[in-house]
Amino acid sequence: MIRTQEARLCESMECRPLKNLEELFSWCPDVELIQEQKFDITRSKKYLDGKEWKNNNQDWTWLVKHPLKLHSKAKPRTLVCHDMMGGYIEDRFLEPVQQDSYSLLHWSGLDVFIYFSHNFITIPPPGWISAAKMHGVKILGTIITEWKEGKQILENILRDEKKIDEFVDQCASIASFYGFQGWLLNIENEVEWTLVPYLLELVKKLTERTHQDYGDEGMVLWYDSVTIEGKLRWQNEVNIMNKPFLDSCDGIFLNYGWRAPDCGDPSPHSLVRSVSSLGDNVSRRTDIFVGVDVFGRGCLGGGGLHCDLAMHKIREQGLSTAIFAPGWTYESSLNEDKVLSEDYFEKEHLFWDKLRPYLNFHAICIPIDKDDGSTEPKLIFETSFHCGREKTSYHLLSMQPQPSLPIVDKHLKTISGCGRREGGPPTPSDKSQYSCHTTDPQSDNEVPSLTIQVQQANTTVPLFLMDLAPQGSDVLFVLSSRSTDTLLTSHIVLGTETGEELETARLENEILSSFIPIFYNQQEDQVQGFLLQNCYDTIEKIGLRLDSPGNSSLSTLAIYRL
Repeated sequence: MIRTQEARLCESMECRPLKNLEELFSWCPDVELIQEQKFDITRSKKYLDGKEWKNNNQDWTWLVKHPLKLHSKAKPRTLVCHDMMGGYIEDRFLEPVQQDSYSLLHWSGLDVFIYFSHNFITIPPPGWISAAKMHGVKILGTIITEWKEGKQILENILRDEKKIDEFVDQCASIASFYGFQGWLLNIENEVEWTLVPYLLELVKKLTERTHQDYGDEGMVLWYDSVTIEGKLRWQNEVNIMNKPFLDSCDGIFLNYGWRAPDCGDPSPHSLVRSVSSLGDNVSRRTDIFVGVDVFGRGCLGGGGLHCDLAMHKIREQGLSTAIFAPGWTYESSLNEDKVLSEDYFEKEHLFWDKLRPYLNFHAICIPIDKDDGSTEPKLIFETSFHCGREKTSYHLLSMQPQPSLPIVDKHLKTISGCGRREGGPPTPSDKSQYSCHTTDPQSDNEVPSLTIQVQQANTTVPLFLMDLAPQGSDVLFVLSSRSTDTLLTSHIVLGTETGEELETARLENEILSSFIPIFYNQQEDQVQGFLLQNCYDTIEKIGLRLDSPGNSSLSTLAIYRL
């Protein structure tokens, strides 16, 4: 059968996994799947403690006065493992498709994103790679072997040291080419015990090669499945049966059947036993990612909107968390293959709101680059707040940076089944005076925007946590909104690393157009410009102060170095 040029083009415009060794060893780069980043955005080492943020009612005044914390090895991390309907659904396409699908909006509280499927080599689709990178989140692919076929593939590799090296080289080349930072290794089949030493060697070599390519940004994680005896027995804790694998890589993703007894001697599968297994090497405590299945399979709290119960117990032990299948918020809202948009919106934001005390919200680095020799205004950051979903289409590669601290009015807590279960951790009373979130294009606008609602005049709403050092440069902030949207009179307000608040100067449109003559000159745009001059303080927070109560919509936020 001769394929047409159109058919070949369609095949090249989507991402697919590799299903066997032949496909892996014959893989070669496909430039069609590479997407360049518009801005050089990286993750700052600064973060906001979610518990402190929640306990202080998510208030801008408190936020400004408290400088962001600096990352340390002792800070627990949060990982999301995205497993949805077998993977490679609408997210696999590089072009828009006329179907809806899931889009993750709460990025700033994450450290690692894993794209998961039950295929031998799972390569994250470019849309997810792009979304993770623009929020400074590490992204990993998945290597999985399972059942009889998987056992044959794995043992074929392990019986030949040359093939181990070829396997490691090819996996590293794939990650390097597509721009993701490593792998989750998930061996879900028995392994002949004589081959276990070679399995450990593979884990070590893949980890070493990943760090050779990515330095500290590289990561290889082991899933709690096969033991050092080669038996497929999920331990639900770190112990002598799986610790050698942890010792050979960057961390372990624990299975979901762990327990957290409140008193007495630690029982099997206890988080306490996982910590004690580390001995004197307590610095690796945060390399233990404790699994939380959002579908609730064998998980403390039952999953769903009660995952905060599991997170509470995990953080009590100072351990990291692996949230499996957060797309539950979307899947559980489907009715005859069509999502009930309002139900999904409420679940999605309430799910992450209840986890907020157990997350750390990270700033993104925005480089000024004063020495590039240009005297022209330089665009250093821009977002349209696009979430990858529109009224009639889905295109994950269209995603733009999402707000760092989204919050939705707490009346959502009244929806059925969303109350706090008996025995759960107490939730501080919420006295927030605002909402700030990306609109749901299925029920609101055809094109996403940022919706802000304030109850009182002169309320400042946090937009982004940033690490922005002007170094004396003038910085211009530009807000725009479509003429059909409401844009209340507002001011850009900034918080510095020394705990001070900075006001920006509002520019008249004539002056703004002299700075950026081609910027937002369409008649349908409403534009506001704000100037920060001769600033040497490092900016950590960007907020929007609204002069009057009500709703406001932003279609774009742009930042220029002048």
